[in-house]
Amino acid sequence: MPDIGTWSPVPPSTDPEAWAVVDGATRARVLETATSALGRPWPALPASLYARFARDGDRSDHQTPVFARRARLAHAVLATALCPRHDSRREALLDDVMDGVWALCEETTWAWPAHDFRVLGPGPGLLADPDRPTLDLGASGTAALLALTDATVGDELDGVDPVVRRRLRREVATRVLRPYRTRREWGWYDGSTAKLNNWNPWIHSELLLATALTEEDHEHRVDLVCHILRGLDNYLRAQPGDGGCDEGPHYWWRAGASLFECLETTTSLLGTGDGVFAHPLIRAMGRYPVATWIGDGWAVNFADGPARPREAAPALLYRFGRRTAQPEVSAHARALRTDSEPAIPADGDAFDLRRTLDALFDTQWRTAPPTAFPLPVHTWLPQTQVMVARAHQGDTAGLLVAAKAGRNDESHNHNDVGTFIVALDGRPLLVDAGVGTYRRETFSRQRYTIWSMTSEYHNVPVVNGLGQPPGAMFRAADVTGRHTEDTDELTCDLAPAYPPRARLRTWRRTVRLVRGADERVEIGDTWHCREIPHSLSLHLLVAGELEPRSDGRATVSPPEGRSLSLTWDSTAFTAETETIPLTDPAFTRVWGTELHRLILTARRPASRGEHLLVARSLTSGPR
Repeated sequence: MPDIGTWSPVPPSTDPEAWAVVDGATRARVLETATSALGRPWPALPASLYARFARDGDRSDHQTPVFARRARLAHAVLATALCPRHDSRREALLDDVMDGVWALCEETTWAWPAHDFRVLGPGPGLLADPDRPTLDLGASGTAALLALTDATVGDELDGVDPVVRRRLRREVATRVLRPYRTRREWGWYDGSTAKLNNWNPWIHSELLLATALTEEDHEHRVDLVCHILRGLDNYLRAQPGDGGCDEGPHYWWRAGASLFECLETTTSLLGTGDGVFAHPLIRAMGRYPVATWIGDGWAVNFADGPARPREAAPALLYRFGRRTAQPEVSAHARALRTDSEPAIPADGDAFDLRRTLDALFDTQWRTAPPTAFPLPVHTWLPQTQVMVARAHQGDTAGLLVAAKAGRNDESHNHNDVGTFIVALDGRPLLVDAGVGTYRRETFSRQRYTIWSMTSEYHNVPVVNGLGQPPGAMFRAADVTGRHTEDTDELTCDLAPAYPPRARLRTWRRTVRLVRGADERVEIGDTWHCREIPHSLSLHLLVAGELEPRSDGRATVSPPEGRSLSLTWDSTAFTAETETIPLTDPAFTRVWGTELHRLILTARRPASRGEHLLVARSLTSGPR
């Protein structure tokens, strides 16, 4: 384990030749962003903002200025390194870095209120206890930012006053590294009190940087790295062999992507070689964003996360493909960055200094020629139980269907066993709404009072008035996937996903894509109830203009492009529609002001029955 000061992922700001690789346009944009903030007050963080989460469930009013502070510091650090030494702005930028470090060190807590043990604990409090810090995503992220600040401009801060760097390291040790090393109450570490999900690799990727760049005690450094590696082993043992992410593609960027960052850091820090990148599980994880891409900014969004992911890090994925010898993964990453966009992520309050620095110093990424999206024709993840199939390899034209079996205790779970998404020409039309703005209710016992989490607002049946409950026992059975040149299908039994009061023996669902002259998606349902149900319905969530007809047909039309035709057995099922108004920005930025629900209700429910819903494209062009 190298001593502090002998390893760094970034050159110091005192090495102008190393920073000369950054192109002029990027340099100018970074300097403009950072200098425009000079002289402005740093966003305030009064205790009452922190207390809002305990009082009314709002977490945004506190997190917004928290993110703004960190984005400003990150921009100031980057701008200081990029600003020429003779430039009069450099001193002011370094002062802004000093102010930012001081502001963060003076915060009572780095943990977000939605995660703080005291706020969430028995007899919940309004505020965090500074004597017992909670190690969450907010705390580890702040530690990583300060660690990169230390590595990048620490020598120059010493020239201003050495106490700045000393205090930075002390606060990182006190708030983050020591609690991690000495307390064994972090459920995200081993799954003891919380699911092993993105928190594990996300926090560990930041702990590795904080350890390598700020921990001065050699024995503590060794102990921390060993503990981190054991924690990552816990995470890897819990992952499906197919590389799928049950949290969905939005969270993959802090799950599989963060794991990759952990592997990059450890192999570089410890000099262990690149063999780990050839491991089948690691390679499979790298393919997940490729497999779940629909096209034109849309992705398969099972679980929490928007259908239009907003936090992708293409440069990271590009390296993931390169390190795992998967050129299609790197091609997908390069296609995410159009020619008109810079080679680093966009500015904003979610600015990630670590990922920006990695992109800036990756020459292959900065000079990579444009590529097209690979768009695989077929993906089947047998352990994650997700199928994605499209009509044509490498082309968004035509139909795409994504379907899942799974269970109702997945990470960021929705009650959605057996649901599916249908897209036409790269746009989802039978959809998963995703998730609204996070509040206290989102991760509490009230989670499934939120409409978008319930099975009634997913594309699954409702039997005897009952949807699917949450819990590990509510899952699909007899799950199979089948692929031929002409057909892809997922088949499973949904009955175990429903409560006993639904009185289901079996509910066999087959989601099928048929290629060829009569290209179509089929949703076949065959059920056997223990007794005649008093009600039985099929629910469909629709994006676009919905026009039902009385003869078992409906048209779903996007704002532009071809429409989707739906057909069903109108002799057996009636149809009704309802509009779902959307006001939450998390929904409106994706879907606009409304979604629709099409409910097909059995006219004469029987204990045995079958039904076929068919979706086809209409041949007409733009409306």
